[in-house]
Parts: sequence; C-alpha cells; structure tokens
Amino acid sequence: MLRAALASGLLALAAFGGFGLAPSAPRLTPPETVSIPPGPALYRSSAEYRIGTRRIDPPPSPIEIRGFDIMAGQVTQEEYARCVAEGACQPTTRTPGAHLPQTGVNWSDATAYAAWLSERTGQEWRLPSDAEWLRAAAERGFDGALGAEGENPSDRWLASYRSEVDRRGSADLVPRPSGHFGRNSLGLRDLAGNVWEWTTSCDEKISLSSTGEQIASERFCGVRVAQGKHRAFMVDFIRDARSGGCAAGIPPDFLGFRLVRDIP
Repeated sequence: MLRAALASGLLALAAFGGFGLAPSAPRLTPPETVSIPPGPALYRSSAEYRIGTRRIDPPPSPIEIRGFDIMAGQVTQEEYARCVAEGACQPTTRTPGAHLPQTGVNWSDATAYAAWLSERTGQEWRLPSDAEWLRAAAERGFDGALGAEGENPSDRWLASYRSEVDRRGSADLVPRPSGHFGRNSLGLRDLAGNVWEWTTSCDEKISLSSTGEQIASERFCGVRVAQGKHRAFMVDFIRDARSGGCAAGIPPDFLGFRLVRDIP
C-alpha cells in the first residue's frame, strides 16, 4: 500500500515538473501538405557548367524523384513565432502578422525550424532540393536555361540578367498574405511569388571537355540555391537578399521557406 502511494506521488511530481522534469508539450498538428508522387523527371542542374571559359546550359538529365509531401504554403510568421517562443529558432525583428509568410530568415534559420517541427510533430521535415522544388512547382518553375552559349561571355551574362528582370518584374516591397499568388496546377500556394524559398542544394561548378565529358567539379555549400521566379544563389547566412549576398544576378525580394517530408 505504502509502495503504491509513493509511486503515485512520484508520477504526480513528474507530471507537474517536479525534480526538474518539464511536462512534455503536446504534439503539433502537421501543416497542410500536397503529395508529390515518385517517378522519373528531366532535370536541368542548378550547377554552373563550363567548357573552358565559356558557360553553357546544363544538359537536361533523367533523374528519379522519390515521393514526398511538401507544405501547401510557405511557413508563416505565426508558425515561426511558436518556434521562437520555445527557444528553438532565432527571433526576427518582425511582429507576427496574420497569415504572412515568414521572411528575413537565412538557411540556418530554416533548418532550425525544420528540426523543431520534426520534434514537435514526430515526423521528419527538411528543406527540399532544387530538383524537388522544381518538380513541385510544375508550370511555375524555371530551370534557368538561356540558350546564350556564344563565345563572348558577356552575351550570356546579359541574357541571364534580362531573363531574371523579365521573370522577376518590379520589386514587390511588402510580403503578401498566404494565397495572394494563387495555387499552381498541383495545389501549392504562392510559388514564384515575391518570396524566394531556400533549398538544400549547394553552389556547384562543373567543367566539361570540348567533347562534353566532365573533367572537374567543385561544390561550395556556403552558398545555397533559393528558388522563386528565378534561381538565386545566396550566401547561407544572409537574411535580407536586398542587403547583399546574392552570388550572381538579381537578388530576391524576400527570403522564406517551405518544408518537405519523405513518403515512406
């Protein structure tokens, strides 16, 4: 009898934080997602391809995409604020707004949120790769192909600049509420709006021989691919692309993110 009473008391103390034990937080309801089925795809790499000093479009290559679930919308300021309140994410200078995408976050902020959400939902969340993002973006994705492959390197630079200007349009100076840019054909909201999204893909440079064979490659993960109206190559600690940190081209209006989870 005495033993049972002691056991009951210990359980009660643990439940209310006795002996330094914090009560476990309830699991979070996972966010709304869209399922992307597995299958083959043609993917034009985000890597920079060169033959000698001349840049060319990466060739479209067949790849196999594993099935995954992707958030239907970008992580919002309200959602991110929960992570900040629990001490797992870096605070931002923005007051959480109703259904506004979380912006002003760098690559490490986004991965910290993914780790927190994984713990709080019991599911494994992560940033998508560039290939996964393009697969989910469907008709709203742009793989960066220019076709400007002449001997004069300035021709390609100018073609890239014009392409990014045309796709980006005028700068949009405020983040728009979730759903402002509508849904794509797969049901994802706000793809290629005024918030670019971090991916796991690293900056990469590949050298080819004159016959098209790969002879060298270099990967640098201090710069990551951000996807939106065009690809942007961002230094991973940058939170505001307009203040600098875009490795090449026109910087994004805002930096945010959405996450994926693998389908077993």
